[in-house]
Amino acid sequence: MQLRFSTSQIKVLLVFVAFLFLQNTYSQTESETIKSAFSDASLNTRGKLVDEGNGRFRFDFHDVYESDSKAKYLQGLGYHGGGPSWLGIIYGAFKIGENDLIDSIDMNVEVTGVTFYSATKDQLDSIQRVITLVKSNEQLLLKAIDKAKEFDMML
Repeated sequence: MQLRFSTSQIKVLLVFVAFLFLQNTYSQTESETIKSAFSDASLNTRGKLVDEGNGRFRFDFHDVYESDSKAKYLQGLGYHGGGPSWLGIIYGAFKIGENDLIDSIDMNVEVTGVTFYSATKDQLDSIQRVITLVKSNEQLLLKAIDKAKEFDMML
């Protein structure tokens, strides 16, 4: 049995293969971009990091109080827009970056924001950097939302 393809069928197949290749490359780039943010000290960080003493640090992030708040944008997408949404976004970004820190850190979700607690400042620095990255890149923000939805973490 011999298969025959028309020129138009071959073109469609080639476009489809190119699309899959580019999509895979873009997904790898997103993951690598987020992974690099975990340790990129050059990123201007968001939120407030506090040394509570006794070897405990706290990081507060309340997007609704920032001059470039995404609250109305997120509400326009059908989400809460405050702390519950940002917990999902941060969670999704860490999962894209293949980092499980977010699963093992103490946190408190509030209406307007989210607070993280850790014995190490470096862990909270990573969270700050990821927030800075996703706030500055709408495509990454939307990808983080998509990933959070996969884990039923987006509100």
